[in-house]
Amino acid sequence: MTETDKTPEPAAEADETVSAKEIKGPKFTAVPILSVVVTIFAVIAVTFGVLWHNTSDDYTALKSNQSDRDRAAEVAKEYTLRSLTYNYKDLPAFFDGVQHGTSAALRDRYSQVHDTLAKIMTDAQVVATGDVVGTSVEPKGNNQYSVTVYATQKTQNVQQPDPATVPNLLVLTVAKNGGDWVVTDYGPKDIGVKGGTAK
Repeated sequence: MTETDKTPEPAAEADETVSAKEIKGPKFTAVPILSVVVTIFAVIAVTFGVLWHNTSDDYTALKSNQSDRDRAAEVAKEYTLRSLTYNYKDLPAFFDGVQHGTSAALRDRYSQVHDTLAKIMTDAQVVATGDVVGTSVEPKGNNQYSVTVYATQKTQNVQQPDPATVPNLLVLTVAKNGGDWVVTDYGPKDIGVKGGTAK
């Protein structure tokens, strides 16, 4: 065997050592990976918590607004029924009804026309019954609502002994004052110039 045929063994060992180092590579442990995962889940949980809180607040506000609108509609409906239902034989009950649950200004308006209106109703012997068909509520701000009420009134009097039903389109302003609800304004809907139709 010639010297050129001999393979130097130390060089081979060196190659094996290099290969082993390359295969091993960097060392990773489970602890840092677990920390990263926990942090990610914590961020996700906080994000969803904030979103849920905001959504919950919005939903609560929406429910409160709807509840107020429903209450305003109910107050307007009850008042309209009291205002359209009367009997000339019991006018004190009518005036008590239309002045109950109202602002001082609206009560004063009825006080000013009390005697005139009572005489007209008594002389004509008017009997009337109201019925509310529907309501539409619009917020006006500052805890006030404009309620449009579509109602009918069946009336009879000396000149018209047979009852006749007529439609009424009324607008009431209903205000929330603490836990109380009061009617602050009441009158016929002004159909006006805007297209000639009620809104």
